[in-house]
Amino acid sequence: MSARAFDRWRLTLPLVLPSLGGLAYLYAFGAPGRLTAINAGALVLALVWVLFGRLPAGSANRLALAGLAALALVVPILLGPEVGGVSRWLPAGPVLLHSGALLLPLITVLAAREQKVGPALLALAGAGIVLQPDAASLLALGLAGAVLAAMARSFAYTAVSLAALGLAAGTFGAGTLEPQMFTEGVLAQVRQSSPLFALILAALLLLAPFGLLPGKAGTRSKDSCALAAVMIGFAVAAMLAPFPFPLIGYGASPILGFGLALGAIADTPNRHLSGQRPIG
Repeated sequence: MSARAFDRWRLTLPLVLPSLGGLAYLYAFGAPGRLTAINAGALVLALVWVLFGRLPAGSANRLALAGLAALALVVPILLGPEVGGVSRWLPAGPVLLHSGALLLPLITVLAAREQKVGPALLALAGAGIVLQPDAASLLALGLAGAVLAAMARSFAYTAVSLAALGLAAGTFGAGTLEPQMFTEGVLAQVRQSSPLFALILAALLLLAPFGLLPGKAGTRSKDSCALAAVMIGFAVAAMLAPFPFPLIGYGASPILGFGLALGAIADTPNRHLSGQRPIG
């Protein structure tokens, strides 16, 4: 197996391990088969992309892709649906896709590679998210911006991060959505029946990114670390308030979204040789 092929397989682990834990949770706790099938189908599609996907060639084309993804965060506001005073979803046939979980991971990975326009891309994404509003996505964006600010020593990333975190705090209670079984409150539900299983799910969700996303040989990749921050941001938001749990709960959007981002990382030529700096 070539080094590139091995790298792609390795990059499936931060997605596969929590998602399989989530499928086990859905099955064990009696979720409708449709929910389990949707998560399983999303995982298959995401894995195919991580292993074989290719981004458009050229920096300009990838910037355009990131810009379009950031602008797409406004689509839920224009087209709906609006539920409980918020508009966060993209209609996809019989399924509604959470726009922040679907698009923000890819935007973050592409923005992390662009020192000059990266902060503007994150700011554009944040503007769309705050209009929805979606505090969980803003928290994830703010944490990613903080990581990039520290790694790139960038005032612009710092400003974006502080703005996103402030807006996340200001919009945390927005909307009157009712918590959905198997989507929100996953760890609390599991802990009542099996504290050990809840601990395993939490570990899969919180520890896998830190252990598997950084690069090899004492280096750390900005896009990988920023994506880890996004994953942690969504997870922390779900633990603090009734937001959807990514990967371990029902929802195709985070599975597809993190799959898109991991595939983008895998598709970077010589990714261990560029955009990184020694640890320490």
